Amino acid sequence: MNEKFYALPEEKQSQILNAAYKVFATNQYKKAPTSEIAAEAGISKSLLFHYFHNKRELYLFLWKYAADLTKKYMCKYKVSGNDKSLGTGLWKGDGK
Repeated sequence: MNEKFYALPEEKQSQILNAAYKVFATNQYKKAPTSEIAAEAGISKSLLFHYFHNKRELYLFLWKYAADLTKKYMCKYKVSGNDKSLGTGLWKGDGK
């Protein structure tokens, strides 16, 4: 899945992903026009569907991509329970 998308240069991939995040962030899923995503990314709508078969596949790709990034940075910046510099008290729900 998405071999054609991964074959793109990283800069182009980022353009498409950022455009999709922007449009989905400002619209509900059903009201997010793929034509707007394509225009924002500087590509045609048909080219967008060349990389992602449909809007659902693109949306799920974005969710997985965001989850993977979050996981990567959570593992990279693990915080010990004694590190007050990152506000670990908020994780416990005590607001301190």
